Amino acid sequence: MQAQEHAYARWSIAQRMRSATDFATIQAALDDGRILRTHVLRPTWHYVAATDLRWLLRLSGPRVDAANQTRHRDLGLDARTLNRSTDLLLEAISDGPLTRRELTAHLEQRGLSTAGQRAAYILMHAELTGAICSGPMRAKQQTYTALDARVPVGAGTGAGAGTSAGAGTSADANPEGEQALAELAVRYFSSRGPATLEDFAWWSGLGMRAGRQALELARPRLASWQHEDRTYWLRDDDARLPARPRIDLVQCYDELIISYSRSRDVLQGPAATFKIPAHIAGFWHVLMLNGRLLGHWRRSTSRSDTDIETRISHTLTQPEQRALARAVERCRRFPSPGRQ
Repeated sequence: MQAQEHAYARWSIAQRMRSATDFATIQAALDDGRILRTHVLRPTWHYVAATDLRWLLRLSGPRVDAANQTRHRDLGLDARTLNRSTDLLLEAISDGPLTRRELTAHLEQRGLSTAGQRAAYILMHAELTGAICSGPMRAKQQTYTALDARVPVGAGTGAGAGTSAGAGTSADANPEGEQALAELAVRYFSSRGPATLEDFAWWSGLGMRAGRQALELARPRLASWQHEDRTYWLRDDDARLPARPRIDLVQCYDELIISYSRSRDVLQGPAATFKIPAHIAGFWHVLMLNGRLLGHWRRSTSRSDTDIETRISHTLTQPEQRALARAVERCRRFPSPGRQ
């Protein structure tokens, strides 16, 4: 699950739970390492189940690291420098987790510059190569720790975690090669379908060639349907609209809207056709009505309360108004980024 904005991304986890008020449960899972926040699939932050991280890193880590090579060259980060920086990071966290500021100070003390974006790419390289990952929060600061300390080699059951790329579906605890490709495709289309090959190729970071191979391997476990010039894939063809209107307050980098490339236009509707994610009149986050764009929302906080403001371009029906009220109240009960 994409986790670019950590404070709001935790709300995305909550929305997929039966209770959206239990912030402590989410934070505990992050602190004890059941859920890790790291770089995988694409050059951005993701939440990943600890039991899935190693096979996902084997599948996508080298691809993402290679995609960063141009930026590495621009920053003067050759292979020797990156290897040395990773060794220094592991040296620094040998006694326990450290924050980014503490790690960059350690690198600087050892004569390795972290100016500009060098620190970000040094840390990302160490994550993608399986050296470090997220540690427990220290107040509002994320820490880093050694991956081997957080996820011992051979630990976990990659299949049943269900909190990273999608619902666990494989009987293989640590899929490799073609099994890993198929597993990633099944998880994507099971949790984000209907979607196209182009959507999966972008979301996974695999590109079209490997994405097509993954889809072909996963084909026996998926269904498809054709609409105009597109083929959509999903776990089955039994999708139904809810019996009553459902409105969701979705943060701007939520998987519900960020998981697609070609199919983002499907999210549009007569009520809303804006680009996502996009900043419109001070609003970043989006309202979804039965999975399609409805409008925008934002929150503001005081010491005593949280206010949710919405921006909708058309008049809601009474059932939709009740659905919006339920969604707003659910979001208000979840601790806001400013009060966590």
